[in-house]
Amino acid sequence: MSQPSASADLIAFLQALPEGRKRRDVRYPQWLLLLIAIFGSLSGCRSARDLERFSKRHHRAFSTALDLEGPKVPCDSTFFYLFERLELEQLFSLFPLYQGSW
Repeated sequence: MSQPSASADLIAFLQALPEGRKRRDVRYPQWLLLLIAIFGSLSGCRSARDLERFSKRHHRAFSTALDLEGPKVPCDSTFFYLFERLELEQLFSLFPLYQGSW
């Protein structure tokens, strides 16, 4: 996994991460799922099902704030699939780069 440049913009940081999934049947950008997972974790989510519920509760706010289209909300299996394919240890090792840019 290559290292994205340090940036004060979390979304730009997440967008710079290499895609861990196969292109076929990808409905949601990886950066968006990771952003939801980060905010969900900060809000107390502890499972993929919690992240799905968090996504449903805050879908309108995410769509408005990020100018996103699409009425669908990622389901718990979307988060399972993402985390199954990501190399989480490498991903977590990049966060000090982001934090150091504050």
